Amino acid sequence: MKKIFCIIILHLLSSQVLGQTNLVPNWSFETYTLCPNASGQLSSAVPWTGQTNNSSDYYNACSSTLNVPNLGGGSYQLAKDGNAFAGIWTAAPTTASGANYREYLQVMLNDSLVNSRCYYVEFFANLFDFAKWGTNNIAANISKIQYGNTGTGYILNLPQHITRYGNPAIMDTANWVQVAGIYSATGGEQFITIGNFKDDLNTDTVRTNNPYDACYYYIDAVSVYSINPSGPLPWAYRDTTINYGDSIYIGNYLGGSFSSNWYLQGGGFIKNASGIFVKPTITSNYIVEFTICGVPHMDTLKVTVQGGAGINEPLIQSSEFNISPNPNNGIITLEILNKDIPLQKTMIKICDIFNREVKSLKLLGKKQELELQDLSNGIYYLQFLQDNKVLLTKKIIKQ
Repeated sequence: MKKIFCIIILHLLSSQVLGQTNLVPNWSFETYTLCPNASGQLSSAVPWTGQTNNSSDYYNACSSTLNVPNLGGGSYQLAKDGNAFAGIWTAAPTTASGANYREYLQVMLNDSLVNSRCYYVEFFANLFDFAKWGTNNIAANISKIQYGNTGTGYILNLPQHITRYGNPAIMDTANWVQVAGIYSATGGEQFITIGNFKDDLNTDTVRTNNPYDACYYYIDAVSVYSINPSGPLPWAYRDTTINYGDSIYIGNYLGGSFSSNWYLQGGGFIKNASGIFVKPTITSNYIVEFTICGVPHMDTLKVTVQGGAGINEPLIQSSEFNISPNPNNGIITLEILNKDIPLQKTMIKICDIFNREVKSLKLLGKKQELELQDLSNGIYYLQFLQDNKVLLTKKIIKQ
């Protein structure tokens, strides 16, 4: 069959991440038995196979016809990792390939998954340069048995265990787009399959200005590895800085069973989402709560706003104030290090992570002891206020 390209690429950040070994063999398609010289040769990238009609494609720098990065016809794409990747159709909206035409990638993992253990699954996708269409439903399925390889059937009607958060159509032809999430194993799973598991009626197609009437994605670097829910995780929440008037996305795009709750510190609940767009007009802190395999986590992100008319700096800078010890066992000492900061009408308020006030008192001097024995262990936020205006917020931990 003549191929028109809309390819997905998968990427593993490292064969060992956070001390865990990637369970996907030949995860970036570098190993091969035959340098590809025609379409439909994914099986040359052993042990990968191309369910269901065995026509998924393989690209490698060794090839003169399916070369990486010069793919032919003016198409150019570097591999996400190494010098090779795979290619699949996710839909064929109007071509002779037929309704519900699909291609897939499948491989047997190096080890079976363990019941109740959490796994991080990741791959990267990139839309073919000249594809007329992009689709959503670019997903990974984790299974106990091998599916497909039927020769004629097009769609594998399987659960979408991992999609990018929100399951958007992936439209980037220049950059690799991460598709990642958390999978909670039932035990015995040993295959990963990647592709579109929905029919045309349940697949969104988005038109581009490109000429080739198909949706085809490059695919590279696939990861599956176990994570310790109590230890370091494969992602981090980081503070950031924006200009006044700008918005920014904070969080991540993890799909699968991952979910998190977002709160504005001092402002209450915002949304349940992997990440959120925010547009603060002053420097603000955001709290994210999530659970991995039954283990709760919480983090705080600071978005610093710089510039902007009418934005006042706080009267108390963080460097001018000290809380010790922090974490504490119920007694802390507050100390203002800048003797020029006025104390008149200054109040101290302590709130929990949901912005509920749990204690308040008047600031009496530059150095003051505060008792918290009546509070439960956990994270709190200590605010300094003057005339009901928050001058500074500090996180404190009672344990």
